[in-house]
Amino acid sequence: MTRRFRLWLILSFLLVFIVGGLIGLLSERFIFHRSFQPRREAPSFPSFEKWAQDLNLSEEQQKAIKEIFRRSDEKMRELRVRFHNDLSAIREEIKKEIDNVLTKEQRDKLQAMIQEHRQRREKERAPERERYPERKREHPR
Repeated sequence: MTRRFRLWLILSFLLVFIVGGLIGLLSERFIFHRSFQPRREAPSFPSFEKWAQDLNLSEEQQKAIKEIFRRSDEKMRELRVRFHNDLSAIREEIKKEIDNVLTKEQRDKLQAMIQEHRQRREKERAPERERYPERKREHPR
């Protein structure tokens, strides 16, 4: 193989590689990327202050509505705790039934799989928790 032929071969491969990369990039941008609509944020409900201003609420009305919101927040919190407790009980029941079917080795392996899944999920949720620190879990683990 001559030196000149080797140089042409290398340059040809390099050119094919660059052209392939450009075609891939452009096709992703103009073909595949356009087929997916961008995610839109859901419109948020106006703040209470804006609501009060638009409805021209008196001070008494604002206090009464805030109290209604406070009571309903307590009810919703209680409902979430009850829901998560019931859900945890159902999961425990399912786990016990499955454990009765599996061997000791299979139970240990399943427990490791569950633990790995939880760790992966926690890593995925970490950025969301940093972005929204006000969102905290109100149910027992």
